[in-house]
Amino acid sequence: MKITHLSSAVALLHAPAVFAQATTTSEASTTTTTTAASSCTASLVTTLCDYKDPGPEFAVAIDSRASCWEYCNDHQPCDFVIFAAGNPYTGTGTCWVYPGEKFDESTGESSSCGNPYLSVYNKPECAEPSTPTTGTCAATASPSTIATICDYPAPDDCFYTCSASEGASSCLSECADAESCSYAVFNPRNPSNSPYASGTCWIYTNGTYDAASAGTCSGKPEQFVYENPCPKPPASSSSPSASPSSSSSSSSPSATASPNDDKTESAGYDSALTPTTPNTAPLQFSFSLLSSVGTIAVLWQGLL
Repeated sequence: MKITHLSSAVALLHAPAVFAQATTTSEASTTTTTTAASSCTASLVTTLCDYKDPGPEFAVAIDSRASCWEYCNDHQPCDFVIFAAGNPYTGTGTCWVYPGEKFDESTGESSSCGNPYLSVYNKPECAEPSTPTTGTCAATASPSTIATICDYPAPDDCFYTCSASEGASSCLSECADAESCSYAVFNPRNPSNSPYASGTCWIYTNGTYDAASAGTCSGKPEQFVYENPCPKPPASSSSPSASPSSSSSSSSPSATASPNDDKTESAGYDSALTPTTPNTAPLQFSFSLLSSVGTIAVLWQGLL
């Protein structure tokens, strides 16, 4: 108890210095972010009082108009962007993006308020081009669906070929990078049911898309089907045969085996599973195994 009290006292003595360092770092970081020069430019199209809601996953708090242009450039496809002004003193606001859409002025309203706060900008031009994908197949940057469907069955090997994905482009990039992928199905898991936001990716390692297996959609499509734009050539089926000498040497019994070998191996096996002293190692191992199986089961349910 004395050691604990002494450690606590020492920690409290250093606390003011730690808090002061954290505050200094935060102020420097904020200043750098706000004053950093933007590499993007965009032309103002119009100002509006109202425009259709982009959806919660496409409305992002931002520190400036220039940062909004950069956000549009980094999240393709983005043909226009709206900056919703917030604090007039700091220049902060909200960035609205509409991936895959064109600006429709007829859906906006410009006369219902005295001071329009929505600034519409065309597609930003940036010194650094956008990098929407990290894969080796450039075609995955602009995925084109072959079908928009509902209730399509998951692949049989979904335990190994289904995963969470940031969007359809990332899903298709994963398909292109896979050793074997015939086509992929992206399942949106976001409020707007959009292929440009988060969801799950199903990769089908063989076969072709079967339209007859798809169900009927009562509302918006819930699944987006894509063919692999960069399929890999099939792997060679031939493989070098094992050396006869190594095979025989690995499978042949030892010529000097003693009659007590079986007893020694049996004793070693038993001792590995049954402790010689009272402890709970086997029980802990069983609990760890059960915990791992339970965790995998929960993750599996989230992908389907």
